[in-house]
Amino acid sequence: MIVIGIAGGIASGKSTAARVFERLGARVLDADAIGHDLLRTGRMRDDIRSAFGETVITAEGEVDRRALGRLVFGDVQARMRLNRLARPAIRAEIRRRIAGLRGEGYDGVVVVDAPLLVDTGPTDLADRVILVTAPAPTRKDRIIQRGLTGQEADQRIAAQDPDSKQARWADFILENNGSRDELVEKAEALWKRIVS
Repeated sequence: MIVIGIAGGIASGKSTAARVFERLGARVLDADAIGHDLLRTGRMRDDIRSAFGETVITAEGEVDRRALGRLVFGDVQARMRLNRLARPAIRAEIRRRIAGLRGEGYDGVVVVDAPLLVDTGPTDLADRVILVTAPAPTRKDRIIQRGLTGQEADQRIAAQDPDSKQARWADFILENNGSRDELVEKAEALWKRIVS
């Protein structure tokens, strides 16, 4: 079994690359989706409530991700507090799922789609790391198309380490500076290079 990590800033195209790999036969573990699952139930939701108060909790008792985002992307200390709560839980769940696949005898490719995979240094979650990059103005446009404001987009981009810093820990760089079809072609070519 080979584990490929796909990292990159918000709206860089990493999820598109992960979907290409999934179509080619990989099993994908989406760190954002895992984080969202953990926020809905259990201890992480309770830890968020304790750390940030009721203003980030909906009337139904769920974490209001939009409210939490406004809070943490406007306050460095709050973002660091959230990362201290969320990252270990998400990483542990990714490890658990990888171990489960190994335990089932799966011997194919596992892709870990995780935006913050290598922002603090090398990762032990993947055998190979791909960093997907895209120009900041393009990323901002994509974020706005998702329904956030220009200011929210700028905050999210500024909150993440630049590609140049993350590139130090990547085995491959996948530049997403063209069309979606071009990114798909590049991802397919990179898959062949890594898997074969």
